[in-house]
Amino acid sequence: MDKFTKAKLGRAMKTGAHEARAAAGDTMDQLRPRNILRDVRDLLQRLERNDVFRDYVVNRIWFVIPVVLVFVLVSTVCAIGIMFATARMAAPPVPVALHFFALLLGAAVWVGGILAQTYVFLIWLEERATQRNRAAQGLQAAVPAGVLAYLKYSRAMPPWILVVLCVVVPLAILAVYAPLMAAVLTILVVLAPVIFSKFDS
Repeated sequence: MDKFTKAKLGRAMKTGAHEARAAAGDTMDQLRPRNILRDVRDLLQRLERNDVFRDYVVNRIWFVIPVVLVFVLVSTVCAIGIMFATARMAAPPVPVALHFFALLLGAAVWVGGILAQTYVFLIWLEERATQRNRAAQGLQAAVPAGVLAYLKYSRAMPPWILVVLCVVVPLAILAVYAPLMAAVLTILVVLAPVIFSKFDS
């Protein structure tokens, strides 16, 4: 390898490392409460005002609703499982304070799970709507590759963290006590968007 090739390779590696650090920094910046609220507001405004995004969702609303209902079902079972798992932390009789804490934790898991899954689903729907619109116009949609690029451009870091905390972790806990139920719920939540994409192909 000559000096020119080495220098070119070195510059490319430095550029790639710089872009990765910038993407990671931008991704972590999404976790600031002010930025989370801004991103949620922006997504809802795009759903309301962006004709391409809005029409895509409205025209497929009878496919969207069942997917969201799956999210509600999964989050409900996760919340119940977390409440029972929390109550098991103390020997009978379970203190009233622990019952209250389990109820609050279950409610947080239920709300967080539904909102996070729906948020991620809406981001995915917006990407599909944009890609279809560009394809209809004869344009190629340049989709950035890699997890960091996806999290950076979709602003999806906070909801995915919430999905892990409110869905993945509760399902893992549920798998200890009811592995079959956990497996069924996992299959449901994974297959729901897959089936949607099949109907929307």
